[in-house]
Amino acid sequence: MRPLHTIHGEPVQAVYSFCRMIQKLIKQFQPHYLSLVWDSKGKTVRHEIYPEYKATRDAPPSDLFTQKEHIIEFANLIGLHQIAKPGIEADDLMYSLAKDYEKQGFTVVLITADKDMGQCVDEHVILYDSFKDKFYDIPALEERFGFAPSKLPFYFALLGDTSDNIPGVKGIGE
Repeated sequence: MRPLHTIHGEPVQAVYSFCRMIQKLIKQFQPHYLSLVWDSKGKTVRHEIYPEYKATRDAPPSDLFTQKEHIIEFANLIGLHQIAKPGIEADDLMYSLAKDYEKQGFTVVLITADKDMGQCVDEHVILYDSFKDKFYDIPALEERFGFAPSKLPFYFALLGDTSDNIPGVKGIGE
C-alpha cells in the first residue's frame, strides 16, 4: 500500500490496512471466534536451536512499531482477543492454537499469507490468504506444491528459507 499519513505526518498505512482487513473478514465471514496473534520482541526458542536464525533479515520499517500500538488500541476497542508469548513466534502460537481447537472439534481458519503455515493444514485446519482472497485446504495445497501438505516440513527442510537465513541442502532446489 502507498504511504498514508495523518495531518500531523504520522504514518498510518499499516493501521488503515489492518482495520479494513478486519472489517472485511468480519463482514464477509462472520466468524464465531477471532484472535490476533503477535510476534514478541527479542529472541525466540528458534534462536536457541539455530543462533543464525533471521540473522540476515532487514529490520522492519521503524514506523511499524508506532503503528502497531494503534493496531493494538483498535483491537482492544473492538474486543479482539490478542495473543503473544515472549520467546515464541506468532507462527508457532498459531499452529499450537489451531491444533488445540481442532482437538476440541472446531474447524480452524488461519489467516496468513505465510507459505510455511501450510504445514498445519489438514482436514480441520485451512489457510486463508486475505491478500489473494484464496483458501488453501489439502487439495489446494496439493495443487500448489504437487504433494500432500504433510510433506511440507520435509520440502522446506530441503529447500531452506533465505528470508529466515535457514540453509537448505546444497544442490537441491525447488
